[in-house]
Amino acid sequence: METETVSIEISEPQKDPRKIVRKILKTVGNVFFALLMVLIAFMLFFMVRSKMTGGAPKIAGHYMLVVLSGSMSPQFDTGSVAFVKPVDAAEIKKGDIITFKGFAGSDQMTTHRVVGINQKSNGLEFLTKGDANHANDPDPISGENLIGRVSFTLPYLGYFMNFAQTGNGLLLLIIVPGALLLFFECRSLYQSYLNSKKQAKEESNSQEILAQAVGKEER
Repeated sequence: METETVSIEISEPQKDPRKIVRKILKTVGNVFFALLMVLIAFMLFFMVRSKMTGGAPKIAGHYMLVVLSGSMSPQFDTGSVAFVKPVDAAEIKKGDIITFKGFAGSDQMTTHRVVGINQKSNGLEFLTKGDANHANDPDPISGENLIGRVSFTLPYLGYFMNFAQTGNGLLLLIIVPGALLLFFECRSLYQSYLNSKKQAKEESNSQEILAQAVGKEER
């Protein structure tokens, strides 16, 4: 009696394009969320350290200074953050935007553009002016009062920094990201559980179909 070989092919279900798109969007969303969390943690670290030391936040050799007025508009506006790199007074050129102290006799830091440079017996003096102002600043700035030169600015970041330094802001920026992270992690674990359960059910159904088909052929 000849034994008949039974060949059964079970076609795999075609992948749904919508599922692929959802998977891509989910991956992109996860990456964006992770980067956002890293950025927030990074900013909080430097701001907390700055608050403890009493100085301006410093990152990669640059001071992070919040712009408090519109005197440099439209170059940058109130609420921006200026990244200021400490440099020697001899490196400053006309047209550079610098941050300095001693404006109008105060210790408050000011960021204006250099419109002239004078060589004095005791060093350099800078003539400065806000881009939005009609006249130069009243007094020349001594090279000793130079904080640094502005490398670049980021708009609106100053509002975030000011808020983060308040009690409510610090609390919100820790609790909300933490809660979101916990939520997405729990959702991801639950989704993995559902997927594994669905896969196990599909494998069980496939084996059942195969067993039934073999039984029919043997009869």
